[in-house]
Amino acid sequence: FGLFFFPPAISKVMAVLPGKSIAAPLVDASFHSFGRMLWMSPNCLDEIFANDPNQDEKIASVVSTYISVVTSISVMVMLSAQAQKVVFIDQKGAALSLCLAVCRSPRVARVAGQSILEFTRRLLELEAKSKIDLNALVEATSGTTRKVVGDGPLGDSAARTAEILKSDPLLTVSLKDACGNAEKAMTSML
Repeated sequence: FGLFFFPPAISKVMAVLPGKSIAAPLVDASFHSFGRMLWMSPNCLDEIFANDPNQDEKIASVVSTYISVVTSISVMVMLSAQAQKVVFIDQKGAALSLCLAVCRSPRVARVAGQSILEFTRRLLELEAKSKIDLNALVEATSGTTRKVVGDGPLGDSAARTAEILKSDPLLTVSLKDACGNAEKAMTSML
């Protein structure tokens, strides 16, 4: 979730995405950055499509595509418990960002709120069934980071990395609370 992003470029990709054919690697990378942008600016969808006469349809399309991208899982991930935890973290980040967008943007709540809540509820069920806890997520993330960086076996550096990760909102913010807040925002619109 801490990927570097460049908001104007990501905004342009999101603006042309609905109805266009774009290479899968670009879509995947763009949505990883889009999730971060949405987290930092929950009204960004309103801003991206502010002058578009088809604003509602395009916001719904981007949200739907984003959910599809973060929920698509390869066979390799299905075979690795550690990879499943990392994918869960990505999905949780998407759900948190989308729930925040529902809370901050009446338009997003109206045109995509139901699909966002359905996605978040499925993720909550997964979290409850698999009994994923903060320590397991930190361990999976630390181990993955260490393997990518190639910094040797887990040890003191991993402990420091784990302490840093334990303060990351992505790991500490309650998905249940975010879903509840999004549901309240949806209810208040009625």
